[in-house]
Amino acid sequence: SSKWLLPNPPPAPPPPKLGSRAMIDGITVFTKGGVVLWSYQYIKIVGDPIDDLIKSVLLEERTGMAQHKVGAYTLKWRLATELDLVFVVIYQGILALTYLESILDSVKAEFVSQLGGKVTTNRLEFTDSFLAIMKKADKHLTRRSTKPSVSDTKRPQGNGNSRSTDATEQDGDEDEAAEEEGDPNTDSIAEARKKLLAKAKGKPKKAAAAPAPAEPEKGKKKKEARAWAGQGKVDSKSMAALDRSKKVDPEDADAAMRATYLGDDGSDVEGAEVESIASESEEEEAAPAEDGRLTSLFKRMSSSVQSITGNKVMTEEDLAPILKTVKDELMAKNVAVEVAARLLESVQTTLLGKRTAQFSSVRRSVKEALTEAMTTILAPKRSVDVLRAALEAKAAGRVYSVAFLGVNGVGKSTNLAKVAYYLQHQGGLNVMIAACDTFRSGAVEQLKTHARCLGAHLFERGYGKDAADIAKQALQYAEQNGYDVVLIDTAGRMQDNEPLMRAIAKLVAINTPDLVLFVGEALTGNDSIDQLTKFNRSLIDMSHNRAAPRGVDGILLTKYDTVDDKVGAAVSMVYLSGQPVVFVGTGQKYTHLRKLQVKEVVKALLG
Repeated sequence: SSKWLLPNPPPAPPPPKLGSRAMIDGITVFTKGGVVLWSYQYIKIVGDPIDDLIKSVLLEERTGMAQHKVGAYTLKWRLATELDLVFVVIYQGILALTYLESILDSVKAEFVSQLGGKVTTNRLEFTDSFLAIMKKADKHLTRRSTKPSVSDTKRPQGNGNSRSTDATEQDGDEDEAAEEEGDPNTDSIAEARKKLLAKAKGKPKKAAAAPAPAEPEKGKKKKEARAWAGQGKVDSKSMAALDRSKKVDPEDADAAMRATYLGDDGSDVEGAEVESIASESEEEEAAPAEDGRLTSLFKRMSSSVQSITGNKVMTEEDLAPILKTVKDELMAKNVAVEVAARLLESVQTTLLGKRTAQFSSVRRSVKEALTEAMTTILAPKRSVDVLRAALEAKAAGRVYSVAFLGVNGVGKSTNLAKVAYYLQHQGGLNVMIAACDTFRSGAVEQLKTHARCLGAHLFERGYGKDAADIAKQALQYAEQNGYDVVLIDTAGRMQDNEPLMRAIAKLVAINTPDLVLFVGEALTGNDSIDQLTKFNRSLIDMSHNRAAPRGVDGILLTKYDTVDDKVGAAVSMVYLSGQPVVFVGTGQKYTHLRKLQVKEVVKALLG
């Protein structure tokens, strides 16, 4: 597939002609290869909004969006997929949607017509045609804005009335007549209601019958009553039965915890790797079942001749039923509704007007385009190797820090311990855990258990303290005592709790961790959008450093082993935030941490 390239700078804009209303700031036509074929500006455009559109929308497969804002500018676009052209209108403020769409559609049709079906690098003289289109669009907009409303328009006399006008006014007269005469259904309902009320007033209310006492079943053994303190004589037997503080050997307790988190199956050996999610063998993919071959063959035989031979121009009527089916399937696999809709709009925009490949159906073309779009979305745009970044920080003589944040109950503390185990065994790094969850009861004790199992140091200052201050002290302590990595645990909080969101924004702004990981569940669908979007927005909006606000840097998906093929939460989170999935948790043990494999996610969603 062709790659999007940044367009070459447009030439100096020609001076606007007199009489033009200049409701838009400019318009640009360029190719996927980055060649600007034609451009016109009424007002000099500051900055490079076109470059931002390509990086943030076109490269990220977000063409299904209605528009894109860059500073004071708003950009709206049309794609000519058959020629790989992009038409972009740049404007400020608010303009009528129909006005912008009419300009884009007219410019696209006229420009493609003048090209004659073939794109050349020669600059096209299109300015006069564009100004004529703008004049017509402005005139139409002015006529619509000054057109009187239907209620203010009097019925014209004579035979010059159009049929549609007569029909409209006739319908209006019929409605008014119906209102004057009254609705017979309404009268009958009111009459029935009156009779019911009169009947209810005439009858005395019956006393509610007392429920008969339930007879105990014969032969059934009754549950013995609990002997509470203060009831009867206290003896040594009752005291021993209620004793919940029996002393346990600390070594036995630690051994039990290690068995829980490390296991005794050899999975806790030195050098245990964080693997990618296991995929099916290539042999199985190359040799499908025989009945699968027959089914596929019958499907091909039952399709139309043109679908088999290919070379079919894809229209909206061809794509609509297929895209609706695909959307329902994506939503059933936990892809959020908004993300599924935008993603398929982008695919439709890409395919509309294109021809299917030889011996390829429309359905296959949609699947190929969707596979490419999802792969582009999920593929990391930057390095997400936490181990490499931590080793580089150690070589530079500084402490590497990671902050874990998210809503309540998603598994932040457990997955923090998994990351600590990974860094210890893969990089030989000296890891320290900072207990900055000073709100949840038992949070510090939970981290103490993990720290004992890992052999890591826990920095804690108890409960009720300022989490940002504890994280700052922990980083200073780690630097003074030769620790390589500090993993910062934070309290879970709901995304709509503003005071707690301000507190987490303060922690991130003051301590500037190297990596901010949002911990979310793979089980969530639409809620994942709300959680991640609001966490990211809160970090940016409530940041103490307005010059360089920090947002979410990556995502850690927990409970990934429980969703089977319903892995749509990964697509939803990455699409909305633009940040990659760094790790996925696949179990309770420390070794149950994996790196996301894009190919497997796409296969699970579209398989």
